[in-house]
Amino acid sequence: MRYHYLLFIVLFSMLFVSSTHADNHDNSVKMIADDVEYDVILEDNPTAKAFLDLMPLEVDMNDLNSNEKFATLNTSLTSKPEKVRQINSGDLMLYGDDCIVVFYDSFNTSYEYTRIGHVKDFKKPGNDTVKIKFVKE
Repeated sequence: MRYHYLLFIVLFSMLFVSSTHADNHDNSVKMIADDVEYDVILEDNPTAKAFLDLMPLEVDMNDLNSNEKFATLNTSLTSKPEKVRQINSGDLMLYGDDCIVVFYDSFNTSYEYTRIGHVKDFKKPGNDTVKIKFVKE
């Protein structure tokens, strides 16, 4: 009896690890800007899930304030804005409910955003306007 219980625990644990790994793979996102691929780490929130549902997504992102690229979407996303106080290079945010923003500089801010995720090692694209693609892996 004890053996069966132990076997059940082991099998259940393997199933849980396997399904967790599969879920993480389904949420793997790449951002492509100027033919450079970046890994995107999504937040675990309704906004990030709604953003993921838009993929593949291709937008023309314009420069603003010499620290960010932004694009207005054709749809609204669930938002829960908060005063983030600190922006870090690579932060992927939602401004309002339909404007995605990717920051390439770090700075303090008094604005409110909803976090979508973070673009790893993001560097400022060369042009003021750049075509950016978001794709599921």
